[in-house]
Amino acid sequence: MIRSIAAPENMDNTDSELVIRRNLQRETLTQVMQDETPVWVDMTDTEEDELVWLQQTLDLHPLIMEDLRRVDTRPTILAYTDTIFLSLFQPKRNAEGITATEIHCIIGETAFITVRHGDTSAIDEAYDRAAKNPNYWERDMAYFLYLATQAVVDAYYPIVDRISNILSEIEEELLRGTLRDDPRRKVYKLTQQLISLRRMVAPQREVLSKVIGEERLTRTDNNRDLFRHLYERLMRIYDIIDSQRDIASNVLDLIESHENQRLGRAVNRLTIFSMIFFPLTFITGLFELNFISTTAPFELPVTGTFLFVSILVSMVIIVTLMVWYFRRQGWL
Repeated sequence: MIRSIAAPENMDNTDSELVIRRNLQRETLTQVMQDETPVWVDMTDTEEDELVWLQQTLDLHPLIMEDLRRVDTRPTILAYTDTIFLSLFQPKRNAEGITATEIHCIIGETAFITVRHGDTSAIDEAYDRAAKNPNYWERDMAYFLYLATQAVVDAYYPIVDRISNILSEIEEELLRGTLRDDPRRKVYKLTQQLISLRRMVAPQREVLSKVIGEERLTRTDNNRDLFRHLYERLMRIYDIIDSQRDIASNVLDLIESHENQRLGRAVNRLTIFSMIFFPLTFITGLFELNFISTTAPFELPVTGTFLFVSILVSMVIIVTLMVWYFRRQGWL
């Protein structure tokens, strides 16, 4: 699908209201691009015939067409004679984790082209901003690249904030002792998502660094400051991701510490129970459970019934005293 927005025809007339032209027919759009009228062409879920039309209209370099047809794994920027090719990655969080959706940008003197999948909603926001503000068309095409890149950078914040909130909730539940299920699987999954985000942000940071050094994109101080601002925001996101990875590691250490404490308490209880039953085992082993027989060769001057009752009472007293003592010491 191809949609487009073009500069108003009466840009030089300050007395009339500026009206942006939208969604031109392909033949009209071809003529507008050949007339070097400023235009933003947004192509989603592109078909082969649309790519062929784009190449014929802008006379694009064959290497650009190869880049448009293949799925890259890293953001990149390539400078050609008449155009600059740049690719970005918008993050997307789903059940499988964090995936990257590629966005291709072609920047010419009077044309800005985005080639992408339909689920890259960040570009829709930037496109709508350009369509609603006629004053944007007084700038060069680098400003539209700034709008698109800003939307992609902003797409990282909700995902990073979501991961941060989940880690904070797990940490608080661990400290309160209200966490019932084992959260290690969830923390490991969040760690993998942070690693995926880090792999997306790091090369895009390099791309923005090269954009700042590209004279055709930052020929004015204003443009240079805009892209430098985006570079600093990416640096901030990169630092946040690293800090969240540290928090995830701390949460795993906290989980391990709680597991060790629970194991230690269980061992302590078992030890106390064994200490309680130790004198009982000693007493019953000493008399070999033969409490009724009091005949020779070792005859006690008591009846078997008295001896049996006395041993039971002493065992109850011993257990009671040991339980009272262990509770007083805080061991039970």
